[in-house]
Amino acid sequence: MRFFQKPQLLKVKQDNIFDFKIKVTKILFFIGFIIVFGKIFTLQIINYPKYEKVDRKTKFAKIIIPGERGKILDKNGRILAFDLPSYSLYFDTWMIKNLREKNPSYLNYLCENLSRILKMEKEEIEKLMNKPYSLIKKNLKFEEYIEIKEKKLKGIYTEKSYKRVYPYGRHLCHIIGYTDTDRNGLEGVEYFYNSFLRGSNGIYLVLKDGLGNLIPSIKKEISREKKGKDIVLTIDSNVQFIVEEEIKKGYEKFNPKNISVIVMDADNGEIIALANYPNFDPNNPGEYDFSIIKNKCVTDLFEPGSIFKIVTAASAIEENLFRPDTIIMCEYGKWFVRNHYLHDVHPYGALTFKEVVAKSSNIGTVKIAMALGEKKLYEYCKKFRFGEKTGIDLPGETAGIFRPLYKWSSYSITAIPIGQEVGITAVQGIRAISVFANGGYLVRPHVIKEIKGEETYEIERYKNEKIRIISSKTVEIVRDMLKEVVSEEGTASSAKIEGYNIYGKTGTAQKAINGKYVKGKYVSSFVGFLLSNKKNIAISVNVDEPKGKYFGGIVAAPIFRDILIRIINYYEISPEKNLKMVYKDETKRTD
Repeated sequence: MRFFQKPQLLKVKQDNIFDFKIKVTKILFFIGFIIVFGKIFTLQIINYPKYEKVDRKTKFAKIIIPGERGKILDKNGRILAFDLPSYSLYFDTWMIKNLREKNPSYLNYLCENLSRILKMEKEEIEKLMNKPYSLIKKNLKFEEYIEIKEKKLKGIYTEKSYKRVYPYGRHLCHIIGYTDTDRNGLEGVEYFYNSFLRGSNGIYLVLKDGLGNLIPSIKKEISREKKGKDIVLTIDSNVQFIVEEEIKKGYEKFNPKNISVIVMDADNGEIIALANYPNFDPNNPGEYDFSIIKNKCVTDLFEPGSIFKIVTAASAIEENLFRPDTIIMCEYGKWFVRNHYLHDVHPYGALTFKEVVAKSSNIGTVKIAMALGEKKLYEYCKKFRFGEKTGIDLPGETAGIFRPLYKWSSYSITAIPIGQEVGITAVQGIRAISVFANGGYLVRPHVIKEIKGEETYEIERYKNEKIRIISSKTVEIVRDMLKEVVSEEGTASSAKIEGYNIYGKTGTAQKAINGKYVKGKYVSSFVGFLLSNKKNIAISVNVDEPKGKYFGGIVAAPIFRDILIRIINYYEISPEKNLKMVYKDETKRTD
């Protein structure tokens, strides 16, 4: 019995081993399936974006199409800066390869046409066709581009780029500024409003063949290029041309380091013209030193000198300390005060308050300031916001110098009222004089009028920035004094225009270098305005280091007058009285 049971037990044992192997095999297959499935899932689901990107890089080339930069226009719609489109011509190497196989005779036709249109040798074009780099010609002429486009030739394509162009060259250079090679603004409006002017680039994926050659006919748009917004300025180019011509004449006459002029609408702060001379061509800015490129109207400081006496006088009137006919002893040109002698250019005795301003007496002005007191004088100067930026929408503006009251010395009350120990910019000067032109309001100078894009909108915030800082009564009294300045007895009779209401103040400030005044170096200036029923126009003129004559009434005031006469004619502003314009010998006047 036992003999016959052994084979049966052996068979059962073998079956168990076989079943075990089957189970192990199934488990291994299942584990393998899980691994493979997991790998496929990882590749196709989890890491799909990563490998799609790699695949896209392999099969596609990313092409950037630049967006057109917005135009800059003056208030009359004259285009001052724009992007000139430029096209470069390329062979479509993939299509050329197919044409060689299917229609070789067409290639001869293509080369003949390109040779004729581009005025290139046919053999040269055939050589370019066989090179891996497919550029045929950069910056096609406009007529070449048009003819190629009309021919609808196969096997070629164009790429668009832009060049920034300033059609009037040096005209308005310090306002417009310029761009770099990538057409990003570096100076002026181009820089300040770069985010509006700059267009957005388009991105396209162009298919590549197995050899890496582009197939321009097969491309995918990722994002379309967009044009930047157009900027419309407050500038009137016709007035700007007048200013540029007149300051060039002044430069040739007085041979200074530079001349700066601003023309502004006194009622709303719109800059009508702004110029510095010497100037530069924004089409080729690299040819000029930065000292010429920078906008001195907003960057350069100068001691205002007698111009500042307007603030002193207005403050005293506002505080009811003086009347126009109040008598002030001017010490016959020499006065010992605060441990030093104060002088006048001409020795005056007793002058009325009005005459102190008209004749620009230093001694009389300091006596007015001392009656006012340091604290009050400081408060009124801060109302005019000296020592602060005006907020003009041009880059590089300097805040100026006006020290806090606790930093004043005992000498300061004799210096600040007559425009010493103070540093201002030309744009701060014209804003200050405009207060007396517009009835007592501080405005914000600006050069932008509107932005044009999908929607056009005016820049309203500038219009609403009017802050009253002195009363209309004080304005009327100061105006009467400023009119005397341009009268026969004033320091700026050469600024007078018969029949028109002209007001202003001269300034002649000795330049300080390293804290010391330098003999023979002056800034001659004049700020003034015209009141009329058409426009209230303020003008500032700064002449830096004129040679020979240097008084503001002799140097700057005549430039003011010559500019204003032409502006009056341009705007057709009628005189208050129909009088012939007669001008006196400007060399007899001093500041």
